[in-house]
Amino acid sequence: MARGRHSHQGGGGGGGGALLACDRAIEKTDEYRHSVKKIQARATAIADMVRPDGDIAEVLGADDAFLSSAYDRLRALAEGNARRMDDIDCFVDAIREALGEKIKKKKRSRSSRGGDDDDDDDDDDLEIVRNKDDVHALKCPITGMLFENPVRNKVCSHVYDKAGLAQLLSMRKTTCPMPGCSNRSLSLAQVEEDEQMKLKVKRHRTRELAERRKRDLEDDDDDQEGAGYTVIE
Repeated sequence: MARGRHSHQGGGGGGGGALLACDRAIEKTDEYRHSVKKIQARATAIADMVRPDGDIAEVLGADDAFLSSAYDRLRALAEGNARRMDDIDCFVDAIREALGEKIKKKKRSRSSRGGDDDDDDDDDDLEIVRNKDDVHALKCPITGMLFENPVRNKVCSHVYDKAGLAQLLSMRKTTCPMPGCSNRSLSLAQVEEDEQMKLKVKRHRTRELAERRKRDLEDDDDDQEGAGYTVIE
């Protein structure tokens, strides 16, 4: 029953789910490759043991049908896994290429119509699917909270939340709040909206939501698996 409470959310979370799926597919490349390598190494090692000129062949006979068949099958397995390695690399390259091409098309489309529709941001998020932002870099140095409306200082390049900056200036403080910054003439005229930071924060929140949903689903699965057992004391 617990699954049901998540099912209605799938319609609006497609972008986040796709982002997380792509991210994990790429991240697991090394894991898949390592598993294939282990199988390939074992198959090769055993094939070497049963090769026609090996010790086992001397005992069973080099022309033993079973030995010959086993050798051929093990060599084929090793070669097949080598091809699987190439398939894994091609798969990941295809994901990255497809994402990159989609982003380029989307950006060309957006620039041609001069729009800044928020619905297009999900595709921009995919451009940096491998980047996992440091959450501390996504927080305003004034409020300590995740950026809501980030603005970048054109003089010193530091980023603040617009509301936090307004609060700071209302206290007649004109020194950049970043430690060590020499900018002592802080003003609203120095800042501009930081669209890149907005995307980073949105990406972070999307990832957090997707991972939280995944954890909830895993917890539901654990609960259902344990429901059939009776503990006898």
